[in-house]
Parts: sequence; structure tokens; C-alpha cells
Amino acid sequence: MFLILKINSHRTATVYKTLDPLWGEEFILHMPSGFQILSFYIYDADKVSSGDDIIGVASVTRDYMYENKNPKGLETWLPLQKANKDLEIQGEMLLEYGIRTSEATGQSYVFVTVMEGRDLAAKDKTGYSDPYVTVTCFDETKATSKQKKTRFPEWNETLEFLLPEDTCIADLSVIVTVWDKDNFSSDDFMGQIHLDSEDVTHGTIRNWHAVARRPTSDRWARRASRVDRGKIRVKLQLLEEIVLPSSCYRPLNELLAEAVKSQDLGHLIWDMIEQDRTIELGAIAMALVRFYLSQELIFEFLDAVIVRDIAKTEDVNTLFRGNTLGTKAVDNFMKVLAMPYLQKVLKPTVDRIINEKKTVELDPCKVNSVRGRRHSLHRESEESFVNHSLEALEDYTCEIINSIVGSITYCPQVLRRVLKNIQVRVREKWPEEMFEDVPYIAVSSFIFLRFFAPAVMSPKLFSVSDQHPNLKVIRTFTLLAKIVQSIGNLIPGSLGKEVWMEPLLPLISQKITEVKDYLDLLVDVGEFSAAHRYLVRQQSNETVLIQGHLYKCHYHCKRLFRPIVLKKCYFYLTRVMLCYRKTPEDEDTMVMVENICAVEKLDYGALGKSNMGQIIHKTSDESTAIIYFQAKDVNELTAWISAIRKTCKYNVCRVETFHPGVFKGDKWNCCRREQDIAPGCSPTYHGVVLGDWQDPLDPDVDAQIIYSQIAHSKDKIRKMQHDLRMSLAGNDPSKCTNHRDVNDAAMASLSLVSGLLDVTEQLAMSHQTFVESSPRLSHSLRSRSVSSSVSGDDSLY
Repeated sequence: MFLILKINSHRTATVYKTLDPLWGEEFILHMPSGFQILSFYIYDADKVSSGDDIIGVASVTRDYMYENKNPKGLETWLPLQKANKDLEIQGEMLLEYGIRTSEATGQSYVFVTVMEGRDLAAKDKTGYSDPYVTVTCFDETKATSKQKKTRFPEWNETLEFLLPEDTCIADLSVIVTVWDKDNFSSDDFMGQIHLDSEDVTHGTIRNWHAVARRPTSDRWARRASRVDRGKIRVKLQLLEEIVLPSSCYRPLNELLAEAVKSQDLGHLIWDMIEQDRTIELGAIAMALVRFYLSQELIFEFLDAVIVRDIAKTEDVNTLFRGNTLGTKAVDNFMKVLAMPYLQKVLKPTVDRIINEKKTVELDPCKVNSVRGRRHSLHRESEESFVNHSLEALEDYTCEIINSIVGSITYCPQVLRRVLKNIQVRVREKWPEEMFEDVPYIAVSSFIFLRFFAPAVMSPKLFSVSDQHPNLKVIRTFTLLAKIVQSIGNLIPGSLGKEVWMEPLLPLISQKITEVKDYLDLLVDVGEFSAAHRYLVRQQSNETVLIQGHLYKCHYHCKRLFRPIVLKKCYFYLTRVMLCYRKTPEDEDTMVMVENICAVEKLDYGALGKSNMGQIIHKTSDESTAIIYFQAKDVNELTAWISAIRKTCKYNVCRVETFHPGVFKGDKWNCCRREQDIAPGCSPTYHGVVLGDWQDPLDPDVDAQIIYSQIAHSKDKIRKMQHDLRMSLAGNDPSKCTNHRDVNDAAMASLSLVSGLLDVTEQLAMSHQTFVESSPRLSHSLRSRSVSSSVSGDDSLY
């Protein structure tokens, strides 16, 4: 059983043999600005038959998400409904329409010119459709001709309807319906467009219209509700932002840069964000980390929030144990820069555990239930089963810890320097002479308890594995995570209520010693210097954003009778180049990221292959070339397309249209145009699909998110400003013990608060001006739904 999100077509991993699946997967989807519905399709995976069986679909509207927004997200159960093929609608139609009067007869006509369509739904097994259009007006219906095997048809046909003299123009209604012609069954509905008197006026209007699904009948809804198809539990959080040009954020950038240098300003902003926010703390921490990475102030920021956490901690035993802005910031910093390191350390052992599928258990309350699941285990004695479980866990633990302690050279230098600084700051408050283990615990609290242990617990969530383990392997990971956490706590013998883990104490004690040596080496790096900013940039540019094997397609348009050849190649992408090679011994073939013009999906009907994409790029002689590639599934295809788009979103060579088909023989098989240099028939989107920890930095987006959280506290800032002014005016003299000192402190606080309020109000005015200058955004805001504009491309986060 697996889940597909229909907007960007992203798929979860499959959970086998269950009616109560648990996915626990998180996706950050970048939505188009005009989206209205997010749909969840549940499928039953079937490896034998021709395709997966659909179980049901659940949908949630944009308005519903907006109305139920809260800082922790919307968590709800959605009932599954029967899937309706009439709801599978996509594409746009270019129409010309209006009312014109004949000079010869004086009669008026409503005319609709059906010009062309693009990106229509594929209704046939070939990956294409045979579309035609009907237009209904005044109870009369007329149809265009049929276009064969295309999702990008061209008609240029005009249909006219006589306008009766007694007709009220206000009641005018025109329905444009797109159909797929079938010879042996009823025609498939592909979408509708409704035009009324506000659209159809005297004159000619030419416009693209998105095709929409027709209203669901009450009869169908009642019939679909009779069958209980189950429910799906989801947690959603909608973040909508209007991102302004970079120049608008300069005052905020300067203010945030000052915040990491001025403790008072920093505490003012950090406290406000922590206490009064509209999104989860982790999300705002990620925005701050990415912002300060882009400003090359990440060391200063992390130092400021860690010092703040240390100052607020009285009991050393609770140090870095809570979810604060400081701990969340370091968490996200590790995810941004150290995920490849984590995957290199843990992936071999995780893959081994998943493949071996051993059943292990130490808890005496659960041993019998585990042994009773399989006949072979039932024959084994309880003592023997526990001993075998103990041996397996010790083996796995040793492999994990040995891999960690032997990975010093792979750990990013930037992360090691941050962890060393945390240790230094902790020693300033709790000297090593009096608190011997505190410096170790400070570092281990992050690298072990917040990085390695959670990844062992949920390898799919940390991209250490691309599949969900079965239930018995999940239990193995749970026990291993407990052991790794006990080692990371650096306190032998602390088992709490889980006394049944006592046989592992000797191993835990031994590994604690090894881990302390590892922590000493981990923070054994040079002092901070100006070279750190170069390290961050170098680490950012050299980080492999995505890697893996894809099938490169050797396609030549003139070779009609030769089979399509797909050769397995190893691809990897950095922020500078896309490389691939057939074998490890081959030299890399490189495409510079700056030369990538577009990356898009390829129609199934283009080559008769599924999960294919194309990379359009400039060559050394300034001509255009295309790399066709195939992924193993829609998930991998989406991940590659999204990753490449992120790296080239600001390229000057980007193209605005592309062909979702290929040039076959003497024409493009998507739009039937006969020139190989014909302009693309479909607009390129360039918008990324999935958000990820390793996304390229976009300081404007992150600055906007930070501004939104500060602006949410604007009334509180104004009240602080008012109270400080009243205090300085002498309206509250009872609180003044030392008049001069209090006035100086109040003046300094007032300056900080007023500066913060000025920047906030200035940005608010910039937003208002920007929205008023954009009619589409202004109309969208009046409709309550907020659109977003990021660097000229409409995107929703």
C-alpha cells in the first residue's frame, strides 16, 4: 500500500501486507500559485498484474487549509472516497470568443474560436488522447474536428451561435467541453470551461483557460459514500508568502546582521519569534539558518543562540535537552550541511539490517508475542531467542558505533568547528575541572542524540533508506536507537525502566569510552578565522545534492526502426555541475549548471517509456542539446527534476517553452509540428516541486519568512515602544531606583524596539505597494487566497 500526492505527483514508499499502514513521511511541496485542491491517492501495490489498484482518494481544499492554520499544523483524518475518472483533469485551452454583429443582416452572433490546447490529460494507453471540443450555447451544441494522438492539439475552428433578439445578455452561458474520442466505448470527459456574460462581451477576447472538472452530482456522491474505504491521517501546514525584490529586504538584512552582534537586539528578536509565531519552531529555525548561511554569518548566529540557551539553563543535566531556537537551529544546520556524512556512516548498516530481516526482542513482556508470530520461532525456547537477539543487537551496535568513530575524516569541517564552539561556550559556564563530562555531553547532545540516534530510529525520514522496513525490522531499529541514545548520554548504567537492557551494559560502557575519544577528535580543529566563510561556500558548492543511477536514453530522431537503447549511468549533481558516467573507470561527462535551459518530464507516448525526463542544455557551440533519462519510479524522477531546477533557477539561458515529446521521423509527436527547431508547444515551469534540506540558498524567501513572524508581533512591539516612552516621560516614577541608569537602559531599549518597528512597517508598505501594482495578486488577495511571487515566478510554499 502506498500514497501518491496529486498536484506534484509524489509517492511515499510502499508499506506491505497491512490495512493500517504507517508512513511517517514528510514532504515540502512547492505549489503553483493557482492551486485549489490537494489530493491524496491510496494505491495497493501489485507487482504481478498490469498495474496498481486504486483504493481511494481524499482531498483537502486550499481554503480549508487556510481557515484551519495554526503554528503546529493541521492534523486530521480524511475519509477516502471512490476515485472518479472525471476528476482526472489537466491542461489549458486557448480560446477566442465574443459577440459580433453581421453588417449584412444586422444579426448578432456569439462566436467561440477553439484555437489550441496544451498539456491535456492522457486518456489512452499510448500516453496520448484523441481530443475534440464541443461548445454549448442557447441549448445548441456544436463540435470541432478530432485531433489524433496528441495532448497538444491545434484546431483554429470557429463555432457561431445566433443570438436571439429576446435573449437577456446577463443570462448568457457558454460551456466548452473537451472530450477524448473512443471508437469502441463512450467518449472520455477531459474537462470543461464555463463562460458567462462577464466573459463574453462585444468584441474579441483571446485567453488561455484552465480546464476544470464538472460538478459532482449528488447521486454519485451518495453512491460513493455507501462503501467505507477507510481514512488517512495527515498533518498539513500551509505557508503562503509574497516575496519582494531583494532591495526591499536590505533594511531587514542589516537588522538581522546586527542581531548576532548585539545581545540585546538578538534576545529581543529571538524571544519574540519563539513566543509568538504562526509556524513550527523548526521551520523558523531553518529559515534563520539558511538566511545566515547566505549572509555568511552562520557561525555568529549559532554562537548567539547557543549562548542564549546556556544562559537560560540552570541545571546542567537539562542542557540542550529541550526544543529551543538554539537547539532547533543546530539541528537544521546539521541537516543542511551534514546529511551526506550521515548517509555515508549509517547507510551500509541500515541496508544490512533491512535485508537480513532478523526478528529480535529483549523485553520479556514482548518476547512470547514475537515468538508466536512465526512457527519457526515458536519452536525456539525463550532463553535461546533472547540470546540470539542479544547477539544480533550487539553485532549491529558494534557496526554502527565503529562506523561513527571511524568517520572523523568525512565529517564536514564546518560542523566540527560549530561543535567545538559549543563545547567552548559550555566550559565557560561549567568548567571542566568541576564538571568533567559536561563538555562531552554538550557535543554528544547534538551529534548523537539529535543526529545519529533519530536517523537510526527512522532511517527513511533522514533519507538513509528509500524504503519502509517491516514491523519486525522497525522494532530492531527502535532497540538500536535506544542503545545508541544510551551511549550518546555517556552515562553507563542509566537504563531507566528498561532494566531488560542490562545484558548490554558492558557493551555500552565499552562504546562510551570509544565515543569520548571520537568526540575529542571531532572538536580537535583549529581556531575560528576568516577562512570559515570560505569553508561554508566550498562545502556548499561541493556538496552532492543528489546522486544515483539513471538510464540514459540514446535516441536519434532519424533512426526509426532501431530500438530505444537505455544504458545505466551513474549521475550526480552539485551546485556547479551535473555529471554522469557509464562505469567507474570512465571519465565524467559534465554539463555545467549555468548552461541548463530547462528540465521537464517526457510524455509516456513520446518513446513508450514511463518515468522519463529531459534536460535541455546549451553546448559549447551555443546550440541546444537534450539528454533523455529514465528513473526507476515517479518519486525518483520528481526528485531529480526538482533538484536540477533548484540549481538553475536563476540561469539566463532558461527557455520558456519545450516539447514534451520527441522529434520522430519528420515531426514532433507531441504537437505534430514539422520543423525540428519549432518552438516548444508547452510552457516550461522552472518552479521546483519538492523542498529539501539541501536546497540552494534563497535569502529573499528566508528573509520574507522571518519578516512574517516578526510582523505577527507588530502590536506587541508597538506596546513595548509605548511603555518605554511612558517610562522615559516619567509617568511611572515608582519603578525608578536609579534615575540615570534606568533612563539610559530605557533609551537603549527604545532605540532597539523603534528600529525593529520601523523596519517592519517599511516592509509592510513595500508589500502593499507591490500587491497594488499587480492586478492578479490584488484580485487574489481580495478573494482571500494569497498568491506568492518568487523572483518573477509564481510559487507557493
